[in-house]
Amino acid sequence: MLDLNLLRDSGKFSTSVKPRIAFVHHGFRTTQIEIIDKRRLRFSPRYASLGLLNLARSMEVDFQNQQIKFLPEMRYFDEDCFEDDWDLLKSVTEWLQSSKAGYILVGLYTLAFERTATFLKKIDPKEFCIVVGGAHPTVAPQVDFAHIVVRGEGGVPLKHILNKLFQSDFGQGNEAKGICYQLDRELHISSPAFDNSLATIPPPAFAYHLSQSPTNFIERPQERWWKAVGHSPQLYICTQSCRARCTFCSTYLIHGRQVSRPVEFIEGDLNCIIEEFGHDSIQFHDDDLLQHEEFDKLMELLFKKKITWTCNARSEFISIERAEQMYWAGCRKVFLGVESLNQQSLDYYRKKTTVEMNQIAVKNLHRVGIGVVCGFIIGAPHDTLNSVLEELERVLELPIFFLSTAILTPDVGTVEYHRAKKKIPEISLLGDNGTGVNIQPRPELFGTSAPYGLPTVCDSLSKNELNELYTLVNCEFFLRESAYNRIKLLTPRKRMDEVRSWYEWTIQSAAKLSREACQEVVRHRASTLISGTWIKQFN
Repeated sequence: MLDLNLLRDSGKFSTSVKPRIAFVHHGFRTTQIEIIDKRRLRFSPRYASLGLLNLARSMEVDFQNQQIKFLPEMRYFDEDCFEDDWDLLKSVTEWLQSSKAGYILVGLYTLAFERTATFLKKIDPKEFCIVVGGAHPTVAPQVDFAHIVVRGEGGVPLKHILNKLFQSDFGQGNEAKGICYQLDRELHISSPAFDNSLATIPPPAFAYHLSQSPTNFIERPQERWWKAVGHSPQLYICTQSCRARCTFCSTYLIHGRQVSRPVEFIEGDLNCIIEEFGHDSIQFHDDDLLQHEEFDKLMELLFKKKITWTCNARSEFISIERAEQMYWAGCRKVFLGVESLNQQSLDYYRKKTTVEMNQIAVKNLHRVGIGVVCGFIIGAPHDTLNSVLEELERVLELPIFFLSTAILTPDVGTVEYHRAKKKIPEISLLGDNGTGVNIQPRPELFGTSAPYGLPTVCDSLSKNELNELYTLVNCEFFLRESAYNRIKLLTPRKRMDEVRSWYEWTIQSAAKLSREACQEVVRHRASTLISGTWIKQFN
């Protein structure tokens, strides 16, 4: 980490004046798929960072409660509003330069580690205080381009930073939990900080007003077409963490115990979202909305608001009665964490579900008119070419609206990561010189194909073979007349041009597979796909 004495001794930074905080949303322009194929950029998600907007709202509440001396001047900088990182950097530093207490807060994501590191290393560490937090630093806190790393929830640690930085008791006490830093060459690493601010902060929970006024006006791309259920969606979260412990996920490591926002507070949030900012639909980004402790009451509220919405859910809770209740309350699409239709894989992932539960959940949601975006993972250690193709056939039998396929990734800090460390010695090289510092994807070691800069863990299929299968699975799912008809039925008419572009891109991917795939069965199946008469309508 950057030594805080750089800032303390520079004469350019002060803790006795009103601070300026730049909340910088950075990193979602880079995903593992886009690195391989830039054409997919047009289908990538674009949304505000609720973590940063919650921190901004926390600062407003702390000032109202006289828990911080100054109400910081705050501005939200979203990379989507700028041509490139240089324009973003220029805007951030120009705004901060008029203050001697300039803070830059950035969420750090594993797949964007290199980009964000490059971006932050251009900032003068003697002039501005660089603070990073989020998913990646919570599980891998030692980074060399930030003064302070916050692990876990950041509201209380940020209050401590603003109140205590450079004082003798900085880094001490319960409010300092989660804060990692280096001062005068002495390294301080704290355990993650968890809190229940989501349940206690008064409405609105997020400083949406900051994200409504971009500092550089470039038209933002809309959210992905397959998530669209309205004309003006807003991302929202009302639960924290997840009750599940899937091996590939780090959510519970980052957020700790499960917390639900009271429904009366949610009503205040929705009033702000709908009436003040004019949004007509909600995208619940909770890991599992159905875990909310007052779910029935929440459904009644959403029905009253007459707003459409989407959410994430686990399959074991989707009875036909639950599906009907959700549709009645305005739900039109659900991302269902199916992950596999192979019981061996479900058990390996510790999903605590069965193949039958997954199949019933998909059918129940489809039956009431809710489109199912189905999570599907390939690349478990026991997967083979035949087992993946057999599983694909079971997927194709289900009335799924959109298939969201992924290759199993040993994300840093997860159970899968620790499993991989035991069987792949090279994974220790993810840190600088084999250390625990700057743990990040290493494309020079593990390549740029998915998972980007990380190894795969499948015993019988190489990374290249898995990526071929990944593409084939997507092509076989989408390049069917039944799939296209379901998509037409559930997609807003104004978004159908994007659907057609998606299909054109998918057909091109299948054609490339038919020419270049290393596996003969993949080449053959891709050739069969693109020779079908139904496909010709897109040519």
